[in-house]
Amino acid sequence: MRIAVKIGYDGSKFYGFAMQPNKRTVEGEILKILKKTKIIRDRKQAKFQYAARTDRGVSAIGNVIAFNCKGNALKVLQGMKDVWIMGYAYVNEDFNPRHCLYKIYRYYLYDDGFDVKKLKEAATLFEGEHDFSYFARIDSRNPVRRIDRVSVTKKGRIIKVDFVGKSFLWNQIRRMMAAVIKAGKEDIGKEEIMDCLNKKRRINFGIAPAENLVLLDTKYDFEFYPLLTEEIFIKKEFLTDALSMYRNK
Repeated sequence: MRIAVKIGYDGSKFYGFAMQPNKRTVEGEILKILKKTKIIRDRKQAKFQYAARTDRGVSAIGNVIAFNCKGNALKVLQGMKDVWIMGYAYVNEDFNPRHCLYKIYRYYLYDDGFDVKKLKEAATLFEGEHDFSYFARIDSRNPVRRIDRVSVTKKGRIIKVDFVGKSFLWNQIRRMMAAVIKAGKEDIGKEEIMDCLNKKRRINFGIAPAENLVLLDTKYDFEFYPLLTEEIFIKKEFLTDALSMYRNK
């Protein structure tokens, strides 16, 4: 039996998603409890896979893991500390959570004097297919990515910037947001961003804080059975907002 589980977590509680030696990570804690309770023997045998490898400090209510198992994996996972089970689905043996239709990331800003119009104009420059070499920490992967949609909304003093796309590079959203923030503060213009997208020149815009970023959802051609419970208590306002959206969508 192969199961896909939609999970949430507060990124400040972990040293990132992916396993690291002697560090508390989301993946490490999940594998530890699954092996301890004999739900799986090891990650290779269980074909344990995930949708997104979020950075240290990045939170989620829509990351997805999948693995082959026997026994009541959901009951075991629901007993975890700092990881929340949002939903589940039984899937085919060849299902890989990375092969999604799209992911939705949201970056939260507190409006302390942004020119919101310029912030929006800068954010939407990233829509479409681009070589994001100058907006990511480059590894061996192809730096060309497609962003289907970028939207900016403001409610009170809170600004939300949503990025929708199938896949993103390492640090890509945080580096794009660093440029968007500078544009919103009128420290740079659209030209600097376009020059970097077109690889005419490299500008170090910096990297925006991880704690403001949330993986809202990962979408497939099937739906998850929801398991979100009211016992989940989250202190961070942006996660509370995201959970409210999940409950009411």
